[in-house]
Amino acid sequence: MRKVERIDPITVDALALRDALARALDGGPALSLAPISHQSVPDQIALLILTGGTTGAAKLVALSADAMRASASLSNRALGAKTSDRWSLSLPLHHIAGINQLLRSIDLQNDPVKASGEFISVVPTQLYRAIARQSQELEELRNAKKVLIGGAAVPDNLLRQGRDLGIPLVTSYGMTEMCGGCVYNGTPLPGVEVKILTTGQIALKGPMQAEGYFDNTFATYESFVEGWFITSDQGVINNDGSLEVSGRVDDVIISGGEKISPSAISEILGVFFPNEEIYVLGIPDKEWGQSVRVVLKTSSLSRKLSLKEIREKISQSLGKVAAPRSLLLLSEIPVKSNGKVDYALLAQMPATEQV
Repeated sequence: MRKVERIDPITVDALALRDALARALDGGPALSLAPISHQSVPDQIALLILTGGTTGAAKLVALSADAMRASASLSNRALGAKTSDRWSLSLPLHHIAGINQLLRSIDLQNDPVKASGEFISVVPTQLYRAIARQSQELEELRNAKKVLIGGAAVPDNLLRQGRDLGIPLVTSYGMTEMCGGCVYNGTPLPGVEVKILTTGQIALKGPMQAEGYFDNTFATYESFVEGWFITSDQGVINNDGSLEVSGRVDDVIISGGEKISPSAISEILGVFFPNEEIYVLGIPDKEWGQSVRVVLKTSSLSRKLSLKEIREKISQSLGKVAAPRSLLLLSEIPVKSNGKVDYALLAQMPATEQV
């Protein structure tokens, strides 16, 4: 067994956490970034970190030193990072994407920087904001060698906007159980295998795979099957071998007994309004069980849009059952501490317009 050290990633200095990670990788005390009652963990565990908790209760993922080293090394190599390159500290350190900024810096044997690094990781909301504000952050993204974007579905129109502005974007797909991103621009990193189950779910295997969920045998048994990690995402493998993520297994709104895909609605609205920041979710509805809500960030165009116009466009493409019943315009989209959109809060807010 191995001693485990509890570190609060919210309050700890980034470089101090980097040094603690380096010690854990070299056989020192394992780190837990969440409260834990255990004084020790199995020898192979070097890091305990919570999943993002997108659905259900967050689980404590156990990562080995070998998995973290493989993830960092393969990522740096795939992106072309050299020892003289720095990673920016652009994401919070209590999630795997933030920790990867430190792990990749350890692999490059240098310090991460607060801003203006050659390599940067962002979530879609950060890119939306950088483009909208035309701020210093946008210049930093344009000047980077590579900008990883992930953590949530990245709309095609956002990718086009960013790339048209000269941002060297690389889409990143992965999760805590795979030590973060392991598929870049649809292509698995070396040693990573991808398959699609009969359920449509994406399954992943690779050297950066977690040991399982700490102190949660049942959840481990459910998700780690015969060497594969079974994700909650659905996708297809294209003819060129690239992975295309189509949505989550639970990405469905059931309204009046009919199943509606928020992703499909977002895609259609993105065609009609390609430069708008758009979110689609289900909200409780006494009559329908759930109803569709469209959220738009306030802009010169969105101020002129009516719920009626949006309903007509969706009805024409997906049928009346999928037509949104409420529209919410916001000057600022609320996000959680990890930078992802706070959908729970969006569901609670009073509508700007509703049927």
